Amino acid sequence: MKALVKLLLFLGVLAVLGSILWVVLLPTVVASTVRSRTGFAVQVDKLSVNPFTANATIRGLVLKNPEGWPVAEFVDLREFRADVDLLSLLGSRFIANEIVVDIAQLTFVVNEQGTMNAVAFKEGLSGTGAAGGAKPAAKPKREFLIRHLVLRFDKLVYADHSGRKPSIKEYILNLRRDMKEVDSVTKIISPFTGTALGLVTNTLSGMFKGRPDLLKELASPWQDAGKKTGEKLKGLLDSLDKRRP
Repeated sequence: MKALVKLLLFLGVLAVLGSILWVVLLPTVVASTVRSRTGFAVQVDKLSVNPFTANATIRGLVLKNPEGWPVAEFVDLREFRADVDLLSLLGSRFIANEIVVDIAQLTFVVNEQGTMNAVAFKEGLSGTGAAGGAKPAAKPKREFLIRHLVLRFDKLVYADHSGRKPSIKEYILNLRRDMKEVDSVTKIISPFTGTALGLVTNTLSGMFKGRPDLLKELASPWQDAGKKTGEKLKGLLDSLDKRRP
């Protein structure tokens, strides 16, 4: 009996030490992996992932562009939190009970060669860039459901250095959205309007060229906006026509 108790205590100590090592080493391992694969530097205050519940928390993440880019800033993320249905990771439909995304600033940068940092980061991470090998085959659409999505987004910056003269534009968004039953990309980007919507849509389109289903879905906000604009213009012309003598 004493031997069993000692064994249980020993296993408990190992579990505690393992948890401490996981919490301490995970941010360093992730940052090192991201930098070696993409060239982008990562700094994070807190990163925790529970493999038994599929819950993840990130706080104070700062992602910098590689050396040589005209602007250093890329992502300033205050918080990301996800409560995921573990079994859904094994199926064809991803389900999350809650996802919180709190972005202080996101900076899209186009360098002198015409490459956007978001696209370069995605290709480097997935190994589909110029040095990463052949393009992967188009993936079938995978459905998802986010039962509760909280989106906070303060500032969006677009810095284009591909022309003779750099063009830098800043958009103060101050988005605060609380959404339920989100099951499409269109719903995720719906809080954005105007130029900000165009930047987000174009960036996502560039990042997911191998997903025709996603590209089609991303086009719908523009189609809807065009339809509404057309309807307003028609209404204005009809109004003017009625006022003619």
